[in-house]
Amino acid sequence: MAREPKEFSIRPGRREDATAAARLWMQSAAEHARYDPIYATSANAERIMRRFLADLASSDHSFLFVAEKDGRLIGFVSGELREGSPTFNSRTWASVDDVFVAPEHRSKGAGRALLEEVKRWARRKGAAGISLQVAAANRRGREFYRRLGFREISVYEVLELGEGTGTSP
Repeated sequence: MAREPKEFSIRPGRREDATAAARLWMQSAAEHARYDPIYATSANAERIMRRFLADLASSDHSFLFVAEKDGRLIGFVSGELREGSPTFNSRTWASVDDVFVAPEHRSKGAGRALLEEVKRWARRKGAAGISLQVAAANRRGREFYRRLGFREISVYEVLELGEGTGTSP
C-alpha cells in the first residue's frame, strides 16, 4: 500500500522566517494560557520572539526548523544545545524550547517530521539525546511525545508567591 505524499516540507529556518514563526508561537502561547494562566504572555511577546527566533536561525549552537506548505509556515521547532548538570555524568542535550503545528495541520506528520529533523541535528552535534518540557495539562502533546519515544524523568512544579511581583501576598 503506497503512502500518501507529504503535504509539507521541513527545512532549516532562516532569519526571514522569524515573523511567521513568532505568529505561530503566539498561537502556541494562547493554547498554553488555556492550560494555565502562568503561560500568559507579555504585551511585547511577539516582538521578543521574532528577535529570538531570528537569532536562533543564525547560531551554530541552536536550531530552528520549519514546516512549510504552499510557501506558508505551518509549524516550527526551536531550541539549543545544553549541557547537563556537572554533578551527573556529562551529557549534552538538544533541548527543545518550542514545538508547534497549526491546529488545522495536526495529525498529518509535521510534528513528527520536525522532531526527526531535530534528532538528525542532535546526532550531527554529538548530543546524547533530546529533552523538552511539556505542559502538564497538555494531554495530547504528552501522548504525542510518548509515542515518539520520550519518557518522563522530571516534574516541573511552581509555587506562586503573589501577583507577578515575586513577593508573598
